Amino acid sequence: MRVAVLGAGGIGGPYGAALAKAGTDVTFVARGAHLAAIRANGLRVEGDRGEIHIRPAKATDDIAGIGSVDFVLLCVKLWDVESAGAQLRAIVGPGTAVVPLQNGVDAAERLIPILGQEPVMGGTAFVTGTIAAPGVIRQTGTYQRIRRGAQPGHYGAYLGKVPSYGAGLGAQCTDPGAARRVARRR
Repeated sequence: MRVAVLGAGGIGGPYGAALAKAGTDVTFVARGAHLAAIRANGLRVEGDRGEIHIRPAKATDDIAGIGSVDFVLLCVKLWDVESAGAQLRAIVGPGTAVVPLQNGVDAAERLIPILGQEPVMGGTAFVTGTIAAPGVIRQTGTYQRIRRGAQPGHYGAYLGKVPSYGAGLGAQCTDPGAARRVARRR
C-alpha cells in the first residue's frame, strides 16, 4: 500500500510515522526547513506515547512527483484544502481514498468539487501534536485515534481499501456520515 501524507506536522506526522513504522510505504509532503530536516535526518515523533524515528523518511514538496497512491491523509490547514486538493489530482487514481483531517467540519465538502465524490471520505483526528523543531513532532497525551467514514450518499466502497493503521493508531471505520457527525460535535 502506498500512502501520501500531505502536511507532516502535528497531525500528519504522528499518523504517517505510525504507518511507516508498521511497514507501509509512506511519502511525507512538507516544506521549508521541516522538509529539509526530514530529508536529512528522518522524521522523529516524541512525547507521551514514546518515540518513533523514521529514518530514512521519504519526503517531498512535489506532490505530482509521488505518483499514484492508494491512500491520502490530507493534514494541511483548513484554508489550504482547496489548493492542496487541486494538487492531489496528480496522485489520486481510480482506487485512491482521500481522508481529510482538519480542524473544520467542511474539509470533505470542499474537496468533493475538486476530486469528485468517490475518493473523498470524512475524517476526524484525535491527536495533539506540534512541530517542536524542523523534523521533530512533539505529541502531548497518549490519545491517538482517527475516525473515518463514507460521506452521506456515498456507499463507502473505499472503506475496505483504507489501512487499519495497527492497534497503536486506533483508527475506526464508521458508518456513512459518522465522521461528519463527530466533527460537528467537536
